[in-house]
Amino acid sequence: MDHNQGLSDVEVNWYTSALKAMGEPSLLELSKTPAHVYRFLWLRSFHNPVAVRMNVDKDGTSLLTVKVINGRGGSAPGGHVKSESRRLSKEYTQGFLDDVRELGYWSLPTDVPENHGGCDGADWILEAVKDGRYKLVVKWSPEKGAVRTLGLAMMIRLAELKLLYQEVY
Repeated sequence: MDHNQGLSDVEVNWYTSALKAMGEPSLLELSKTPAHVYRFLWLRSFHNPVAVRMNVDKDGTSLLTVKVINGRGGSAPGGHVKSESRRLSKEYTQGFLDDVRELGYWSLPTDVPENHGGCDGADWILEAVKDGRYKLVVKWSPEKGAVRTLGLAMMIRLAELKLLYQEVY
């Protein structure tokens, strides 16, 4: 997480603490390498934090890593509950990359929500690294838009997480 992305120190520390509890790498640091990575971090007030990371390989496939920790996104993260990785085909990888392009992810504003933390809900955080560039977009409980579409694609289509309608906020 980067302070220059419009986030406060509290937000950076909050998101970073969840990522550290999951053992997730810093994408900002990865931007100094030839990495091509997308990560969705979902911090819901009353449910376990979830991270879905896609590392895109030069051959067009990708490695998808899903981590869910105990604790709550609205309070303190816990230790690992679930950590899985699996290889995605060129078709699945390209399908997601097409979504990223079509939704204009790289031109979205960081858009730190004004009501962030003001009421119960969820932080939807989508980070990416490509060609030495780091991008972060944050939404608070989005009901539509690119971050919601891409976050759900990563969780449902790629990670195959089973989500109950009432748990998606």
